[in-house]
Amino acid sequence: MGADKKHGSLVHLGAGALSGVTSCVLLQPFDLIKTRLQQSQIQQGHRGVGTIATTVQNVVATDGIQGLWRGTLPSLLRNAPGTSLYFYFLNHTKHYCLAAEQKLTGDSTRTQLSASSNMVIGASSRALAGFLLMPGTILKVQFESSLYKYAGIAGAIRDIWRRSGARGFFVGAVPTAIRDAPYAGLYLLLYEAIKNQERAIAQRRNVLLPETTVTMVAGVAAGLAASYITQPFDMVKTRMQLRPHEYTSVAQSFRKIHVEETFRGFFRGISLRVLRKGVQASLVFTLYEWVLRSNALSGEAPSAKIKA
Repeated sequence: MGADKKHGSLVHLGAGALSGVTSCVLLQPFDLIKTRLQQSQIQQGHRGVGTIATTVQNVVATDGIQGLWRGTLPSLLRNAPGTSLYFYFLNHTKHYCLAAEQKLTGDSTRTQLSASSNMVIGASSRALAGFLLMPGTILKVQFESSLYKYAGIAGAIRDIWRRSGARGFFVGAVPTAIRDAPYAGLYLLLYEAIKNQERAIAQRRNVLLPETTVTMVAGVAAGLAASYITQPFDMVKTRMQLRPHEYTSVAQSFRKIHVEETFRGFFRGISLRVLRKGVQASLVFTLYEWVLRSNALSGEAPSAKIKA
């Protein structure tokens, strides 16, 4: 637990923050449009919903092109520390899980986690980081929605506290955890498996694949698959955070959306979420592992680097 361990932790936190900030700024318009599409049933009842193109046109007409980046500040306040904490927890839980697997199997040379361990550490790390940053998630979603017209972060915090007290900052925590934990677990499982497959194929065909290509392809593919599987929980989370008095629990929200909008209602905004998640996951993990590799090459390797 000396200086090396401390330095390694700081590297993981810094790498996570860099990747989180970059993806947040570049991909904010996707999140905003997804939120507007998912709130559309609230505003329009049963008269139909807007398309992506119509939603973009409405945002630009009302707020200008910069309106597509509305909510970027609360997104940064949530995503930068959130990504940092996620990779910090991921690094440390990987270290302990790997030590446990080495002990259980009696193989002290083991360097890779099993598929089940990858799922567990991915899910637990995301769930913990997500819960700690839940107030930031509430601010982010409500800023992106057109249902709230906050002038600034301080005013939004005061308004949420006035309406719902401390509980208002944790509305939707359960569906968020149910969405994020399986997503992160599936993502990490698929990400590591796809990377291994890419390397095996490249080796069989005697092709030299740049490590950046390996991580980007694995990130996009894993992000797309995990996003589709967890989409219904994303819809429930958004509705509970935008209209907590109408969508009061996970079970009630599922029933309400299904009755009023059919099964298809759970997949409103799916194309934007899948596209954003695929690109974001690829960008985040590629930047993160690039920082770790660069740090290792400089002679200051982190203590428990995720195997790239």
